[in-house]
Amino acid sequence: MNKRIVLAFGIIGVTAVTGYGQVIIRGTEVSQPATGNSTSASAVNINTGDRDIVPLIKDVQNTKINATTEESDSVTKARLGDGSYYDWRTRTTVTKEVAPGQSVSSSTLVETDREGQSHVTQRTDTSVSKSVLGESEQARVYKRDSSGNLVLDHVASVDSVKKSGSVTDTTSDDRVLDVNGNLIQVQQVDSTSVSHGPNEQVTTADTRSVDHMNGQPAITAQETTSTATQGNTKQSDSVVSTHGQFGWEATSRTTTTETKAPDGTVVRETTVSSLPAYSTKTGNESLAPLTPQTKIVEHDLHNPDGTIVQQRDVYHRDVNGEWVRETFSTKEADKGLNN
Repeated sequence: MNKRIVLAFGIIGVTAVTGYGQVIIRGTEVSQPATGNSTSASAVNINTGDRDIVPLIKDVQNTKINATTEESDSVTKARLGDGSYYDWRTRTTVTKEVAPGQSVSSSTLVETDREGQSHVTQRTDTSVSKSVLGESEQARVYKRDSSGNLVLDHVASVDSVKKSGSVTDTTSDDRVLDVNGNLIQVQQVDSTSVSHGPNEQVTTADTRSVDHMNGQPAITAQETTSTATQGNTKQSDSVVSTHGQFGWEATSRTTTTETKAPDGTVVRETTVSSLPAYSTKTGNESLAPLTPQTKIVEHDLHNPDGTIVQQRDVYHRDVNGEWVRETFSTKEADKGLNN
């Protein structure tokens, strides 16, 4: 399987209360090169030590309609209290190539509640243009309002320009509708990526949004990301700085190290560092250093039959500075088992 399986599981009602648990994602993908079609299936599994609970199941079907049109249909099934499943989210995306390097797509999301009522909750219309000089993409997102109608919610665009063989400039722009129905910019990110050979890249980005101190657009965050690959190990380090008492100050750092074994097994460890909740330093003394607060460890196991298993564990620092695995309760899932 050549891509990671991702499922959103905010619906399942898992809360950080008591009891140890592990989130494991299992999935498989089957491609049909002769037709260009593919299918994939994945499921979130919560292992509590004495049982496995599957709150979400997702099936995806990609179909090549003709030489210029493709359709993708995905169905996410959610688990009810009695252990049965219902089609919670259904997304259909149709992509058409309208000219060489140019395509348009329309994606419709239908959500069904536990009573069986279905509603179109979102539609996204996207246009993409690619050339040797760069790439442009614009997405217009429509969402369901209080009257049940689909109305324009926001517009997101990304424009990338290759300045040379090693430098690429990218501008991302997000706009929303104000009370008068006019599109206003809420955020713009200008970034420059520079490649230092085939295995190293550095990206610097400025985020421009409304400065809440004066209500005017300004650069409110700066981010520098370095990515380097050496052998079977890839490391990414990203530092975000914001305005502080002494000018630009680093406020968060994310470091990800990914190691791939010869059998396809991948281990990915991400550490998120931020400023401590309190510091003994005062006055004109330097700020306290960023300290690791959260750690995410993922294991991707590629099996000979083409399936992939992703195990994900999250840790946080306790008051003594020790890493503690996050736990959660399976109270909602247990209700179904006891019915």
